[in-house]
Amino acid sequence: MRPAAGESEWGRQEGENIRAIGIQMTLDVLESKFWAIAAQPNDTDCSDVDGVCPLRCDSVDIACYMIDNNGFVIISKQRNDAGRFFGEIDGSVMTTLIRMGMFKRVSLFDYQAMCKMNSHSVSSARPLLSPFYGLASALKWFLSNFLLFLLEFNFCGFWHTEHFVDAKASFSVSSAHKKRGDILQPCDTEYPSFVYEPSVKETNSIIKCGRCQKMFVVQQIPDSNLLMLVVQADCDCSKQYPPITMEPKEVKYIL
Repeated sequence: MRPAAGESEWGRQEGENIRAIGIQMTLDVLESKFWAIAAQPNDTDCSDVDGVCPLRCDSVDIACYMIDNNGFVIISKQRNDAGRFFGEIDGSVMTTLIRMGMFKRVSLFDYQAMCKMNSHSVSSARPLLSPFYGLASALKWFLSNFLLFLLEFNFCGFWHTEHFVDAKASFSVSSAHKKRGDILQPCDTEYPSFVYEPSVKETNSIIKCGRCQKMFVVQQIPDSNLLMLVVQADCDCSKQYPPITMEPKEVKYIL
């Protein structure tokens, strides 16, 4: 993974060139610089500070994140969190940020999605159209499975018992696999996206979660679309605040 940062400058007068400056580095280099900057030195004056001081992200009491303007994690103490949506990791903090207006929910649509076909979506009145509908369905099922059996059966080894057993087992496993397979059909889906509100540069709050309270502070990293988020790690709010997922939902149209 190679994060990239850039800044462009537009000419104010006609004839001026457009200039762009950028930098690309490995995630390991970016992490090392982030952890070094985020750690307060041991001689920090903590006389007027309430709480943990000096503050270090390697402490077990706090969790530090770098997220982008869409809420996806770039840096975390847990390397597996990189690339994940922060709402899936901590639903309580993400829910609070949305309520405070730091993030806004936006609905996006996918008009070329594929959805699982509901086996009960067929109208129950369809069999009434013809009294032979059930018989035709059974005959169609029998013929399709019989043809499949003929294609998978080894006639050359018919007189060998072990080949007959192998062919029968292969047919059973293959048929069962095809029956368990999901049937997909084209559909439209809606899924959420979250966008950072740049007018909010910094905020903090306390989340009450039963017997404990979770504090967090978030601040925009200057001249970037990134945010630094520090969360109290010893308070679990997963029971009160479920994760916020970005799973798509099928759009049902009323015709």
